[in-house]
Amino acid sequence: MRPRLILGAGLTAAILLLAGCATGPDTGPTAITGGKGDGNPAQSSSSAPQGPVLAAPRNDLGWTDCAKAVSDRFGMTAPAGTSIECASFTSPITPDQQSAELLTIDAVRARTAATPKDAPPLVLTTGTDMPAQRALLMLTAGDGKSILARNPVVAVEMRGTDSRSTIDCMTMLDSSTIVNNGIAGYPGPLRAPAALATAQRIDRLAKSGSSAADSCNDTLTPNQVNFTSVLAASDLDALRVRWGVDRLAVLGLGEGADVALSFAAQYPDRVGRLILDTPTSFGSNTRDRASTAATGVQRALTTYASRCAQIAQCSLGGNGLATIASVVNKAAKGDIPDISDTNVLTAITTALGTAISDADRAALAAAISAADRGDTKALTTLVSTTTGLRDSQPQLLSRCNNSSGTVGLDQVPGLITEWTKQNPITGTNAALSLVRCNGWATSQPAKAPTSYTTAPLVLAGTNDPINGSDASTLNAGFTEAGTAPISVSWDGLGYSVLAHSSCAADVVGDYLGATPLSGPAERACPS
Repeated sequence: MRPRLILGAGLTAAILLLAGCATGPDTGPTAITGGKGDGNPAQSSSSAPQGPVLAAPRNDLGWTDCAKAVSDRFGMTAPAGTSIECASFTSPITPDQQSAELLTIDAVRARTAATPKDAPPLVLTTGTDMPAQRALLMLTAGDGKSILARNPVVAVEMRGTDSRSTIDCMTMLDSSTIVNNGIAGYPGPLRAPAALATAQRIDRLAKSGSSAADSCNDTLTPNQVNFTSVLAASDLDALRVRWGVDRLAVLGLGEGADVALSFAAQYPDRVGRLILDTPTSFGSNTRDRASTAATGVQRALTTYASRCAQIAQCSLGGNGLATIASVVNKAAKGDIPDISDTNVLTAITTALGTAISDADRAALAAAISAADRGDTKALTTLVSTTTGLRDSQPQLLSRCNNSSGTVGLDQVPGLITEWTKQNPITGTNAALSLVRCNGWATSQPAKAPTSYTTAPLVLAGTNDPINGSDASTLNAGFTEAGTAPISVSWDGLGYSVLAHSSCAADVVGDYLGATPLSGPAERACPS
């Protein structure tokens, strides 16, 4: 029997010219230490230009308390005083056909007693990275939670992932082989008692990718290509229409920045504010995105090992990076039961990206160190949790639908050699991942906005363990569109600058206000 698909029913920025265009020496970004942080007097509301108006929903969703259900799902509870509410809305699976089948889109809202009742919501999207509500929980627990004193945050899930619908178009064996980058793990233990040759992994992964493509095309026809970041932008507009507001404030986190930028490209006059937090390389082909991720994630792991050594309870030892590499290599050789090297990297990077405190980072270090000594219980539990967050079938489907540009199977061994020299821990995994979508039709790169009525706010984290974000990849697109974004750099460690930085939350709060931000175009928040 074939698997089946079930479907449910312009801000004018008051900013300085970039340093390269200014006279005199480049003094670097302005450091922000708290408050508004720009070192300049705020404009008075009576004389300041007004940005596009943001409004609270006129016709809100039917929110119900779901704190326990969300907590049970993710094993994480929102802090006391924070309400977590769930609702859903519908969106046509094909936006230009209003009579098309409807998708159900899940949404989760976070707010506190201090959140103004008439404050416009900030819409959070994470694309295919992880459930948006999991990222929302991270925000409510992190230093960026102060944003909730100004605005509610509404997490909107990626199309195809709602709680009442399932995309189940791949066999479990194919999806497991894809998730493990060529090592089959279902049913039963991983079928890798010893190290697999690179050619074997590529062959297994290519066959499973091709089989999954055929199965999903057969099962989902004619909707197999309708689960993309570009079409997810239409879901945000469906929410806007449902709310009865003219414009949205959108926060695109990680791969969710692709959704946010697609929204700005398709509906430029419906963007009230646009925030890109640790964004992926919008418009880049699959190979370039993988290369960027390999470099960025390796950098984040190196930073983690270095900083963990400064935490009293960290157990990674004097050469933490070597300990991480040791566990990854043991898994690649089949020396860790039921865990692949790809599993290990997914677990470590997810736990590190969502860690809020030093205690969280120390707990991760303990799991890694124990696994290196042969005690894999904690790491196995972490693998089970994080694989479910990062590699569900709907996520795999959307990533393959989003892929642009092909990489020949004969090119992958060379890329493995090249990338592993540069990034010893992440290079092999990144290059193998290029084979996951073998057999899928590649899409055209998403169209970038040609202009912005709202100057984007870019939160540029330099140590993102999830995507290895490099916000500089967006600069060419901004230049072509004739915009100068406001940029906030942060050299902390984690997925989402906003979730981890109260300084960034202050900037975001001001950006969402009625008047444009004053002060420098380039800023920096302390880690």
